[in-house]
Amino acid sequence: MLRASARGSVAPALAHSAEKITVCCHDRQRRGITLFEAVAAVAIGGATAASALAAVGSLCRRTARAQRALVVEALATSRLDFLELLDTDRELQALPDSVEEGQFPAPLEEYGWTTDVAPVSAEPGLYSVVVTVNWKDGSYQLRSRAYRRPALTSTNR
Repeated sequence: MLRASARGSVAPALAHSAEKITVCCHDRQRRGITLFEAVAAVAIGGATAASALAAVGSLCRRTARAQRALVVEALATSRLDFLELLDTDRELQALPDSVEEGQFPAPLEEYGWTTDVAPVSAEPGLYSVVVTVNWKDGSYQLRSRAYRRPALTSTNR
């Protein structure tokens, strides 16, 4: 490794090779990762995993709520549609027990319903209808209006 230059000096070549040795030894000491770097990597990975798990959990809860909302809205609409079968004004004023409240058949037995019909005072034949679907943890209300031609009364003159 020692080279003599044109003037015969060996010192610059030695200085250059000493720098290489220092760099080489420094690289040999820095081969692996430090304990601090390992702990930091594990902490970053753990925080990322925790936030990803929280996001997945939130998505699952929102999906379950959306599924329940679809089912409950369809059940309430079906009960409201059933009221359309009641033709007369008198039938809406005195709902049969099986129309006023009940439980849905299997596989929807966890849901029940109540139906409230009240006349709107300003308009004869106009009724406010509220169908409430209940389940263990909550309820859903569907409000609507129904019109039935009022019964004609004859007056003697």
